[in-house]
Amino acid sequence: MYKFFAVLAVAALSASTASAADMVEPIAGSTYDWSGFYVGGHVGFANGDITATDVTEPLGGFFTDSVPAGTEGFDFNKGGVAGGIHAGAQWQWGQFVLGGEATWTATGIRKTITSPYFPDSDTETAKISNYATVVGRLGYAFDRVLIYAKAGYAGGKVDFRARDNEALVTYEKNEWQNGYAIGAGIDYALSNNLSLGVDYTHIDLGHKTSTGNNVFDDGSLGANPETYRTEAKVDAVMARLTYKFGMGQ
Repeated sequence: MYKFFAVLAVAALSASTASAADMVEPIAGSTYDWSGFYVGGHVGFANGDITATDVTEPLGGFFTDSVPAGTEGFDFNKGGVAGGIHAGAQWQWGQFVLGGEATWTATGIRKTITSPYFPDSDTETAKISNYATVVGRLGYAFDRVLIYAKAGYAGGKVDFRARDNEALVTYEKNEWQNGYAIGAGIDYALSNNLSLGVDYTHIDLGHKTSTGNNVFDDGSLGANPETYRTEAKVDAVMARLTYKFGMGQ
């Protein structure tokens, strides 16, 4: 369903670009112009879904050596407070508003679980510390109310940590992962420059495979490096406060 909405948003953006070029005057009765550059802050709730799979050959590695590689996984689902900043630019033709926006968001998505393979000694922790998006936006304005859809790039920092509390050894990866973002929202102009809004974004950070050493607490390296594949997604709902440096009123 998310892929359908992404295709729909991109198709609508492409189709409206050509027709919007012919619409150069605001519609009769419209008193607010959404055109301009803007900056703002946002805060809300983000739910993260992270999967870490040990793909170390021939078995599952030091922490999961009782199962074949690629068949075990640790699943983490955690919500938390999130917030950050956004900036962009948009132009209005008639009731259509086209633009682009960049965001950066820090999250409180972090969860630790007990290993199902070695529950007496091992724990695993996953975290999405922050993510960024760069999206195109297509909106439709009803005077001071703007409804929009968006789609584009997303990237985020995904952390995974496996800890053997008995042997005092740790594996850790901290990688930037790339994917896409789609979403929608609504803004209301409180004044010519200030607006409030609510925004929903689905972020798919794709997957990434990396190899790292097991490190003992004394700094020495374990004999068996680990190779983990991590996948991550975020669904976020944010309240937004935005200041527009308007090219219109």
